[in-house]
Amino acid sequence: MLYNYKDMNNSENQYPQMTYEQAVEHCKYWADKIRYKGIDLLTTGYSQVIVIYDQLAYTLYMQTWIDPQKYYHLYRVRTYAINIDTNYTDRALWEKLLELIDDLPEEYGKNNYPQMTYKQAVKHCKHWADQIRADGLDLLTTDYVAAIGVSDQLAYALYMQTWIDPQKYYPLYRVRTYTINIDYNNYTNRASWEKLLELIDDLPEEYGKNNYPQMTYKQAVKHCKYWADQIRHDGLDLLTTDYGAAIGVSDQLAYPLDMQEWISAPSYPDIYAIRYYADVVDRNHTDRASWEKLLELIDKLP
Repeated sequence: MLYNYKDMNNSENQYPQMTYEQAVEHCKYWADKIRYKGIDLLTTGYSQVIVIYDQLAYTLYMQTWIDPQKYYHLYRVRTYAINIDTNYTDRALWEKLLELIDDLPEEYGKNNYPQMTYKQAVKHCKHWADQIRADGLDLLTTDYVAAIGVSDQLAYALYMQTWIDPQKYYPLYRVRTYTINIDYNNYTNRASWEKLLELIDDLPEEYGKNNYPQMTYKQAVKHCKYWADQIRHDGLDLLTTDYGAAIGVSDQLAYPLDMQEWISAPSYPDIYAIRYYADVVDRNHTDRASWEKLLELIDKLP
């Protein structure tokens, strides 16, 4: 079972906020404690676990700035620490937690991870898509340890590729986004796994190869108007709080626009701006102001 404290972590959180460096120091301290007590003891005595869990996991959970897109190293530590509470007998989880803490960069933004080529990244994704199919979604949506063993290997390597950005490598960026989302408390969501496999299957083998159907300007306007109606139908209260609902809309709006090679800021500033904001809400569905700006821009289209 995956712990989920989302209702507690909100704008009313008055818990003291650490700096990145303080959070790393906090993790290193508790890693020393774990090693001192020993995994043999911790996998058999829950009373020993709860002390570490409360001090390590809860403190990290209450740091509102830790999100999977920006601080993935630290986010992974937090995820493993939280889930040890309900899986404390699993020795592999303790060992993985210690490994993740040991690998935390001392400074935020420092990345010495090996960088893949585009073709290597695609091959990496295809390999893990095969593994997902081999394990099966029935297992991966019900067994956290099995799920994290796959999603973690796929997501982390992609996350550490500094060259993957949504404007230049959008298909690969979407794969990374879905993988991180699954890794982030959504492993039970079968639709997300299915969408991830679909996105990996559709990855172009070569960067820059785009066989996506090209719209006319009028078709692009019609496309935007249609999805604006859908956004209003669903409502911003839903779309800013429900990731599944939001991605179902933003993804359908943003991706076809991103694949239109003719859209540029000098030639089509209106559609270009819409594409920009569609990508913003695709990355951060909680940003209500960007949803409102997106609708405003679409309404101004002829």
